Amino acid sequence: MADSWTRLLVLRFSSIGDIIQTTSVLNTIKKYFPNTEIEYLTLKKYESLLFDHPSIDFLHSIDAGTKIDSIRKLISSKPYDALIDLHNSVRSKLIRKKVPLLKSYYVDKPRKNRFLLFLNHKNKFPTDFNQRKWLHEPLIDLLPPDHEFSETSLNISEKEKNDGIQLLDKNGLNTKKYFTLIPGSAWRQKQWSVEKYIELINICEKKYKMAPVILGSEKDIVCREIFKGLSKNAIDLSGKSNLRQSMSIISNSALSIGSDTGFIYASEALDIPTIVILGPTSFETGAGVYSEKSLNIFKNDVWCRPCSQNGSFPCYRKTQYCMKNISTNEILINIEKLLA
Repeated sequence: MADSWTRLLVLRFSSIGDIIQTTSVLNTIKKYFPNTEIEYLTLKKYESLLFDHPSIDFLHSIDAGTKIDSIRKLISSKPYDALIDLHNSVRSKLIRKKVPLLKSYYVDKPRKNRFLLFLNHKNKFPTDFNQRKWLHEPLIDLLPPDHEFSETSLNISEKEKNDGIQLLDKNGLNTKKYFTLIPGSAWRQKQWSVEKYIELINICEKKYKMAPVILGSEKDIVCREIFKGLSKNAIDLSGKSNLRQSMSIISNSALSIGSDTGFIYASEALDIPTIVILGPTSFETGAGVYSEKSLNIFKNDVWCRPCSQNGSFPCYRKTQYCMKNISTNEILINIEKLLA
């Protein structure tokens, strides 16, 4: 059946990190079904992540308030062979319901296993469970027996890379070598301490002669707090660069270090050495990096970890050990591994 595919529509509406993870599936489809056209539907505020992606033949985007009937008309206007739902949200379920004659493949969210993990600390997940494998599950039976999952990827043009360097130059970059820090996250529980970031960054700047560049959104107060403790060579672009500019800056960096947040996964997808500091989240919640140039830093001996899917659940212990027990020296040792 899949051998006869000519056009597919893939759905994923949010968020940055999850959309980036779906590019692994796109690349796998293109690898094994190279003649299949892939169209992708996401929210307008995230579409620039996927501009010029080599595995996407056409990119659709909608506003958050777009009516389901309008989406149905969009889908019905083209002869798709199948719909690949990599979100399985209320919106995407309604879309599938509106096009019942179109064959659909969709991810099945492991809600029961996560409930047992968070509340009873019983891990019923397969030992090899991770986000990448989970996203491929709807297509497993269609792939060759000896299949391999593809890496994630994003595309940045040479012009964008040069524009990123110019943006850094305008903000005072006085060395061509720099590393990026992505310390913010939607939930504070996923953020490593300001003091440890400052210590780590100052050591790295001195040891490796690299300037630190901080990226994040305007809401990431932690970025400004860290910046106050850094040298005059540091640059804080949190809230000052759009998605494409942030991607271009990451693409030129020697290394990225950050929380379990969207742009740390952009770093991995851009093939940059990446370290992600995992606290209350884990592979079972969809967190983590996989490439040979990437490392996950976490404490596996903290009994209450993971405590929620996205780190939104406030820590109920007096001390958040999953983050506090990660030392600066531990990160430095792993930086040495990546830069060796």
